[in-house]
Amino acid sequence: MAQVLLTGGAGYVGSHVIPGLLQRGHRVVVFDDLSRGQRSTLARMAVELVVGDLGDADALQRLFAKYRFDAILHFAALAYVGESNHIPDAYYRVNTWGTLNLVQQAMACCAAAPPPLVFSSSCAVFGIPEQLPLHEDCPKSPISPYGRSKLAAEWLLADLGRAYGLRSVVLRYFNAAGADLVHGLGELHQPETHLIPLAIAAARDRQPLLLHGSDFETADGSAIRDFVHVSDLAEAHLLALDHLLSGGASNHFNLGSGRGVSVREVVRQVEACLDLDVPLQLAPRREGDPPALVSDSRKARQNLGWQPQRSSLEQIVADAAAWDLRQRLHSTASLEQSHGRR
Repeated sequence: MAQVLLTGGAGYVGSHVIPGLLQRGHRVVVFDDLSRGQRSTLARMAVELVVGDLGDADALQRLFAKYRFDAILHFAALAYVGESNHIPDAYYRVNTWGTLNLVQQAMACCAAAPPPLVFSSSCAVFGIPEQLPLHEDCPKSPISPYGRSKLAAEWLLADLGRAYGLRSVVLRYFNAAGADLVHGLGELHQPETHLIPLAIAAARDRQPLLLHGSDFETADGSAIRDFVHVSDLAEAHLLALDHLLSGGASNHFNLGSGRGVSVREVVRQVEACLDLDVPLQLAPRREGDPPALVSDSRKARQNLGWQPQRSSLEQIVADAAAWDLRQRLHSTASLEQSHGRR
């Protein structure tokens, strides 16, 4: 049993890791500023929430003075590619400098043996691929401040490992999607920018889904992405944590399904799942969007024993659609209760 710190644990992927940590008997402390995470996500889970900012050195000092962590799972980040082009300084402040601040405070309080760290990175570090699928050692030339801020954090962890013995596992997600219906967890982004929940909302609300780019050099003109179920991502984090807690060395892994699907294919799958049309509105490409990203995740399978179970597009869309319906029913019930009290 370990005491584990989750930065950004009230967010999408972080919250999906918590049930597995608790099932393994670990004690969990979440550190989150709640700027993008949801307090309600943690309400039914036996974790302690500390509200704080990665940029606040005093808050981190108090955190590490109060708890002795055996490991850190570092999810806290800004993660909107388009937004990063408009406020790049915020992305470097949170994603890069925030990581440095976190690790510095951890090492200052635990100088003899800094707690190992699992880092939430991104396929955005690769930029426009020179080859597909992408393995871990493919060239990295990110084309957005988001990707550059994540790659800079990866370099930082590697350098701190060489200098001070900090062990870390870097997990590069491709497109996280889906929901954990057993534990009542799903996407609650504000604003929502992910394709699958946007397509589901477009179908149910009869509002057009913006198709960003219809002239990519792909079979149907829309961008190709590799979607991986959030529950499979959660399992990868648990395996990475096991690796570090057992004394494993630093490493880095790509996490994807290994299958590229186009935006239009996703739309068709949503339509088939809901038996509804998804209205589309053509829009320009977004700055920082590569035409195709597909993962080669054999290294994670071979080294961590990771076996994604739910990452077919059909399963991802079905879980996301069920989550969306559950949220709509809950909102309707809450509204009816509110009107009844008046």
